[in-house]
Amino acid sequence: MENRLEEIPKSAWKALKAAGTLMLSLLALALGGFLGKRLMEPGAENVITYSGFLFFIVLLLANPVLLFLLWIVVAPFFGFFHLHISLGRGIPDLSLSRLILAMLVALVLAQAATGRRRLVAVTRVDIFVLLTLIGVAISITASFNKPASMAWYFESFLMPAVTYWLARNYVTDERRMIHAQRALVAVGLVIALVVLQEQFMGYSWFPTVGSTYYGKHLRRVTGLLGNPAFHAVTIAMTLPFAWRAMLENRRLALRRLMLLVLGVMYTGLFLTYNRTGWLGGVLGILIFLLFYPRFRRPFLKLSPLLALLISLNWWRIASSYAFTERLVAVNPITYRVEAYQLSWQTFLRHMAIGVGFGNLAQYIGMEAPHNSFLWMLVTAGLSGFIPYLGTFLMMGLDSLLLYVRAPRWPGMRRDLLVAFWVALLSYMAQCFAVDMLYGIYPNIVFFFIAGSVLGYHEAVAETYRAHAPSPVLQASGGV
Repeated sequence: MENRLEEIPKSAWKALKAAGTLMLSLLALALGGFLGKRLMEPGAENVITYSGFLFFIVLLLANPVLLFLLWIVVAPFFGFFHLHISLGRGIPDLSLSRLILAMLVALVLAQAATGRRRLVAVTRVDIFVLLTLIGVAISITASFNKPASMAWYFESFLMPAVTYWLARNYVTDERRMIHAQRALVAVGLVIALVVLQEQFMGYSWFPTVGSTYYGKHLRRVTGLLGNPAFHAVTIAMTLPFAWRAMLENRRLALRRLMLLVLGVMYTGLFLTYNRTGWLGGVLGILIFLLFYPRFRRPFLKLSPLLALLISLNWWRIASSYAFTERLVAVNPITYRVEAYQLSWQTFLRHMAIGVGFGNLAQYIGMEAPHNSFLWMLVTAGLSGFIPYLGTFLMMGLDSLLLYVRAPRWPGMRRDLLVAFWVALLSYMAQCFAVDMLYGIYPNIVFFFIAGSVLGYHEAVAETYRAHAPSPVLQASGGV
């Protein structure tokens, strides 16, 4: 059969390929025309829903890693394009994000069961993540509104944990780590553009419910993610990867493009008017200065110019609304001090498993204390707080150990670990200032970063240990 195929002239092959391309083009046009016609008719939302679901299911079958990375970038937009299926009264909708994660998990487990994939080894971070999920789940048993608590639990805790596990299993080599970094740059750029659109136009293309002003003059960005803190922390977490993408790229044109992207991201971060987000941006620069030599050299060259510009324009900065109405504002601090006191007193009366998921308002008269660690302490007690805090500490410890071993293990990237430290500190800083329970998307992005960076380096370490000569062979000179 193969010999007969080889006898077919090249001109015939070209004709067959051209005919196939033409047929696919006509099919695409016909499908586009059909969908366009249906979109103009009543019930167009269903067409959008099922077309979107079908597209991502096909992409899953074709390239699950690409699907995973694409989902990370576009997930926050699903709710604005009818990408969910109603399952009836009292049952949570089947969102496209839930379906994608479920399909990816099923695919990974199926590949492992058939021997096509080996699951990653369990780490200390994995154990603490699992214990956090158990601790928060226990608190739901005391909830006054269990269906709503279960929905928040799935979105704010289970989905980020699953994202972390999938990233560890998918991002296991340098090529996929580069793709993950590109996805993170895209995330930061997209969120920054969303902030710029809302600030410059005075309204959001992706409106949500919430206050839209800080004081009298500054617009509070609420579009898409619902809270400027969530926009700010997402940009701050992805900035180090944008810096790394620029500094590690050898092509001058792409480096200039990345410099433009960085400018957009920093502008978006500033226009969130979120002080903790600004702190994350500053922390990133300081950490890079200390631990990233390739960043240090160009930044130190630019620092005199930056200092000159700031000194010449200081009077404008000090009199700007960003300074007078946000940077030195004390009302948010006063609220937090009161909330912290009430939350701590409540915790002392419910230390073991907390007051129950979603019950905080009934105990302290406030929806949340604007501190994720304190929220966890009061809501889930020590059973949830200890593993929750331990998750971040173990991430820091494991990344530090990998950083120390990096010079001896080929494939380890210290700059990538430093970028992760920036993301970790930016996220934790925001946890001290806001309730990340409601930050579904930044939670997912952070755990994607953690799973990708730690998963990649753990895969490199495992490969090194598998191929490293044994101590006996080294002592005998390899004989």
